[in-house]
Amino acid sequence: MARVSDGLEDGLLFAEDGWALEVIGDDPAREGWAATILALSNGAIGVRGAIEERASATTFLARAYEQAPIHYHERLHGFAASSDSRVPVAEALGLAVRIDGAAIDLTAATSATRRVLDLRQGVLRRETRWTLADGRILTVHAERLVPLDGRAALVRRLRAEVDGATATLHPYLAPAPKAAAQSDDPRIGVNLASRGFEIERSEEVLVVERLPGSGIGVAAVQRQREEDGWLLVATGFAAGRDPSDVLVAEAQALADTALADGFGRAVEAQRALLDAFWAGADLDVAGQPRLTATLRANLFHLFASAGRDGRSSAAAKGLTGEGYEGHYFWDTEAFMLPVLAVLAPDIARAMLVYRSATLDAAFANARALDHPRGALYAWRTIEGRECSAHYPSGSAQYHINAAIAFAIGCYVDATGDEAFLVEHGARMLIETARLWLVLGDWAGGAFHLRGVTGPDEYTALIDDNWYTNRMAQKHLRLAVSAAARVAESAPEAWTALAAQMALGADELAEFTRTADAMHLPYDAERDLDAQDASFLDKPRWDVANTPASQLPLLLHFHPMTLYRHQVSKQADIVLGMVLGGEQVSLERKRRVFDHYEPVTTHDSTLSAATFSILASEVGHEVAALRFFADTSLVDIDDRHGNTGHGVHMAAMAGSWMALVWGFAGFRPHGPELRFRPTRPAEWKGYGFGLTWRGTLVRVEVQGGGITYRAVSGPDIVIGHHDAEIRLAAGQSWTGALGA
Repeated sequence: MARVSDGLEDGLLFAEDGWALEVIGDDPAREGWAATILALSNGAIGVRGAIEERASATTFLARAYEQAPIHYHERLHGFAASSDSRVPVAEALGLAVRIDGAAIDLTAATSATRRVLDLRQGVLRRETRWTLADGRILTVHAERLVPLDGRAALVRRLRAEVDGATATLHPYLAPAPKAAAQSDDPRIGVNLASRGFEIERSEEVLVVERLPGSGIGVAAVQRQREEDGWLLVATGFAAGRDPSDVLVAEAQALADTALADGFGRAVEAQRALLDAFWAGADLDVAGQPRLTATLRANLFHLFASAGRDGRSSAAAKGLTGEGYEGHYFWDTEAFMLPVLAVLAPDIARAMLVYRSATLDAAFANARALDHPRGALYAWRTIEGRECSAHYPSGSAQYHINAAIAFAIGCYVDATGDEAFLVEHGARMLIETARLWLVLGDWAGGAFHLRGVTGPDEYTALIDDNWYTNRMAQKHLRLAVSAAARVAESAPEAWTALAAQMALGADELAEFTRTADAMHLPYDAERDLDAQDASFLDKPRWDVANTPASQLPLLLHFHPMTLYRHQVSKQADIVLGMVLGGEQVSLERKRRVFDHYEPVTTHDSTLSAATFSILASEVGHEVAALRFFADTSLVDIDDRHGNTGHGVHMAAMAGSWMALVWGFAGFRPHGPELRFRPTRPAEWKGYGFGLTWRGTLVRVEVQGGGITYRAVSGPDIVIGHHDAEIRLAAGQSWTGALGA
């Protein structure tokens, strides 16, 4: 593989064509990072990029999680009662080595490893040269993939050679290792599942276990055969609350099918799926192969980790590690889903179907918080119930409802899938919009939302958070629009749905009246939009002179200390200007950026993408590029020092958003595809693709010009600044970059 540049000290290299990542070395201090960025997943199963001969805690299933009570010294009414925790399942990468029939202990051997993640095939290839105690060299070759069709299976092929002897490889299954231990870092979480699995059967090729709290069982079955000089190994997994014999039969069928197909056929199928994805999703920054490869790797992990079955979604860490206990948060819908809506719409739809399936849990959550009507989605969850034990920065973040509504709007706008509104979306939008009416109150002719926490978790339980109020306003209007659209397109279905929800025209009119009167705080004296009703009156935290040893602040200061200051963990009102900034002038947005950036620590990896987008919009090119690098390279460069716990899925999605929403000026505000593109002076150009209402569009920026090309699909109208360009399939338009 031709290499173009070095990354980290342990040897991160990139293919010259930008389609592969290569890690040289296996330094134990960096192994967690390497195992994360080289992980493979498919929404159902995730396998970290660890070395087989010493693997541990590498395999996760979307449907395998423990449930355990949350223990409070002082439990009050409505507190979350229990939590879900995704845990590692049976170890699928176990590998023993024998030389001339004798078992080899590799703990005393030294090693040199090269691992390559092929982004076109979704295959991880490895070569490790072990120098044994007697000086002989044992070389192990391994290739693996997880099928991107969503089967919970792992397919590998292995071979080995040693000087002057015969080496044989013996893959095996092992019982699930313990989950991550208790941590003081809330980003890792706590080990609520410390009891671990109860083992029902454990053999070299079969492991059956069950989690005592959730009752979820996991069966793992391994099969193997010789194939073209390699040892082909297929492992199937099944998880659920079914009897163990049912799970075993399902896992066995998955393993047998994968084994019968063989590795070559699996790679062909994988390549075909990824070819289809990259045909629409590929992107590049001209003359910058390292950045291009990083952006592709980010999209690869986003595409691979998202749930495809309507029963799961995309966790904060995907299926690449134990960070955040495998929970789904608001960033799934605010960051990941808008990207997938235009790159992999079938996956985006499945993720929204999962949220629809947890609507009953959202009703229960709203009642637990004393709201007599409406639904409130859990702040962090797997199965649907609220799993956050810290309500000021958990349950109080009501804006998760608006994020899910925003994602529904993005998906339907991008796809034209009005059937989703009929089947799922309208009910989701209306039941969650009802929550705003019972949460807020009227004063001085305006509607106020009090006692909430916005995206900035360093400011909690405040009144009139700008972001929350603006997104709630958009949510209410979208709910009214969805009701009208379903009533027109499917009148019988709408009549039944409205009756089921006991919804009348008066309530929809109240939605509109509330949205029109939503209070968006503005400080007239400062001529500045206010993050909330009290933020600008607090003393400013001196972020610039805060030593790096005290960052992130959440690990070094009591939350109440942070709440009393004008300091932000991440983008808050800035995010509001990005997701809901239509009709807000550039001058106002520029003042927001200039005031809030100096008081933001960016302790959250969600922050950089948002600041990059707004910086680009308001003409702060240097800042836009700096924040673009922060979100793009957060895992490749391990910029927050915790990639070993799993990739930062929302930041990876954010790198695409910073390119397309930021530099290219795209915004999902309705069914029109519109851009206001720019080009950073230090870039020669950039390009990307997306699918809008069935039309694949390629956008290429080069020098001072831009080209829009309709590759396939129906005719499309593309907005370029304030002009409109109509293209049929195969047609393109080239013009000046500016208006």
